[in-house]
Amino acid sequence: MRVLHLVDPGSPGGGACTLRLMAEPMTRLRSIEQDVIVIGHRGHVELAVRCGVRPVGAIAPTLGLSLSAQRALRRAIAERERRQGRYDVIHAWTLSSAALARTAAPGRALMATAMVGPTTEPAAHGQIALLRRRPAPVLAGSGFVREEFREMGLDGGVVSVLPPAVTTRDVDERQRATLRQRWGATDATLVVGVPAQPIGWSDARRAVEVLARLAYTERDIRFVVHHSANRRVQTTRWLEQQGFRDLLVVDDTLAEPWRVVAGFDAALLMNDDLNTRNLSTAGSPWSLLTGGGRRARPASGVLPALWAMAAGVVVIAEESAACAEIIADEVSGLLIPAGDINAAADRLGRLHDDRALAERLGAGARAAVNEGFTADAFCARLGTWYERADRGAAEAASTAAAG
Repeated sequence: MRVLHLVDPGSPGGGACTLRLMAEPMTRLRSIEQDVIVIGHRGHVELAVRCGVRPVGAIAPTLGLSLSAQRALRRAIAERERRQGRYDVIHAWTLSSAALARTAAPGRALMATAMVGPTTEPAAHGQIALLRRRPAPVLAGSGFVREEFREMGLDGGVVSVLPPAVTTRDVDERQRATLRQRWGATDATLVVGVPAQPIGWSDARRAVEVLARLAYTERDIRFVVHHSANRRVQTTRWLEQQGFRDLLVVDDTLAEPWRVVAGFDAALLMNDDLNTRNLSTAGSPWSLLTGGGRRARPASGVLPALWAMAAGVVVIAEESAACAEIIADEVSGLLIPAGDINAAADRLGRLHDDRALAERLGAGARAAVNEGFTADAFCARLGTWYERADRGAAEAASTAAAG
């Protein structure tokens, strides 16, 4: 069997965490010939290589389902197939790349993996409509993501849940001291990472509101955010005015969480005001045009939380979001009500004051990952989906030939 992976790292759900997940089947499913084409610029290709994925080709990032995008992908597939033979399955790792593959290679067996739900941008509405007309299996990273696709109109029978995976050996515990020194933290400091998937969906404002509550108690604490975190610039200015600027550290390595989680004591995953639970009522093209709606986006994916848990880091997440599916409250992490700044500050204060609690929850987090989110299990399930897609395509071709 030959599988072609498609990914556009610049689109929601296609960043470093997804690329690292892509690397697992390419390494472990050795009986399947696999290639990767990146839809993106040179920086995206370099990111893929850092994450363990070596593309055989790339096409320039394009606008939606434009004819130029379709032609570019069609040419790239044809060139590879002339050299190596026909692909049996195209596996798209984002909604946008799945829609593009459906238009550029309409006769191929297609399946998609989605680590985050669809946004309410008009382009996403068009992509969902295309997949409704010409269905393909969509493997959601959580039950929460599956429901988001259903809310946007994708048939429930098309969307299934495929739990993702992380590999604990990719987390280098030996880097802990180096990372904490880089962030100005001592052994007594509670270092809190603020990841998200995509990383730009992390909310610096809410994180800083939590940080301020802890800083006023004179606890030794640092928060680590990415430079693209939502509302980071405004919150940085506010911290400077309050005299707490040194407590917020900007580190872009956070986009590849396995490289930095060893230095954390906790991770805070909170959605912001642009995230919504009911996507179907927000951001439709008509409501935006008439002023009755707003663009919204789904909740962050679970992969950043899994990377933190793999390192024995305590994750604090909202009980209404996808992370509640992977965290058992007070056993493998801590859950808080949605948007509750005071609850988040309370949980972090407990971890700062009670390191035995942090160690117990961290051990529970690592155990949860090792039991339910291993790369071996993920790849075995994915291999079954490849066989199913290939078999379905062969049966469809046979039926068409008989007719």
